[in-house]
Amino acid sequence: MKRIVVVGSLNVDFVVRTPVLPQEGQTVLGHSVDRFPGGKGANQSTALARLGAHVTHIGKVGVDDHALLLKNSLERAGVHLIGLIEDGSTPTGIAMIQIDDKGANTIVVIPGANMHLLPSDLDPFIPLLKKADFIVIQNEIPMETNLKVTQIGRETGAIVIHNPAPFQKGSDQVYPLADLLVPNEIELSELTGLPVTTDGEIEVAAGKLLEKGKTKAVVVTLGSRGCMVRDRKGKEFFPAVNVKAIDTTAAGDAFIAGMIWSLSEGNDLRTSVQIANEVAGYTVTILGAQPSLPTREQLEQFRAQLKK
Repeated sequence: MKRIVVVGSLNVDFVVRTPVLPQEGQTVLGHSVDRFPGGKGANQSTALARLGAHVTHIGKVGVDDHALLLKNSLERAGVHLIGLIEDGSTPTGIAMIQIDDKGANTIVVIPGANMHLLPSDLDPFIPLLKKADFIVIQNEIPMETNLKVTQIGRETGAIVIHNPAPFQKGSDQVYPLADLLVPNEIELSELTGLPVTTDGEIEVAAGKLLEKGKTKAVVVTLGSRGCMVRDRKGKEFFPAVNVKAIDTTAAGDAFIAGMIWSLSEGNDLRTSVQIANEVAGYTVTILGAQPSLPTREQLEQFRAQLKK
């Protein structure tokens, strides 16, 4: 079984359901408020483990109730937590999420311990990183830490996947070292400085990222439209599955995890992207980030329903 290491964020999500997302200065009466384990890195680790992958998470939390919620969720999913660092000097990261009745959301992240995951914190885990077949990073931790991770991956021949979300200064030093880059439309524009309002503009911008460094392919996630793959062979669009969205919060993380899991099973990129769309499609039908991530059995049942 391939070894996957995810280096990234862990947040507790406070989710408020509202009929509509409030405009500036507007007060909206909400339906409910819930607390869920989340964070891009932790979501991706959880999704990978539930699908059956061998995944270890490296990240930092505080010493508080939020950290306990996250650790329990990851352990139940089967994630290896040898790389989880507890820091009593800073609180665990949190995210404030508003979701309307159509599933659209707005998110504010307070990084907390995530931004205290320093390059020096990786030193005890360098042997772990050097044994990885796949290394996954996002941008909710310091960019200098991501840079060190990608450099280790390049030295050892691991396949490095960079999800540059949210965009941070310094991304241009990291993404050229990644084998596979997975931005959404906004992040693609921020990385390149190019417009992405049409399919043609998206293709041009993704092609620009391929011109730099070691990147072999760019997969642009397009929300309810699906995704576009741009590699040396050209470009191809893959439509999203047709479902009623309840909560899109972890859809991008589920997509990335589904794609990496499929790649680790020996499938090619285009097959893996189709599977990733199905994993993301399942996820948006359930409220909450990590609670919505499917097991392998749940994914197979969902795929069977799609064929009916």
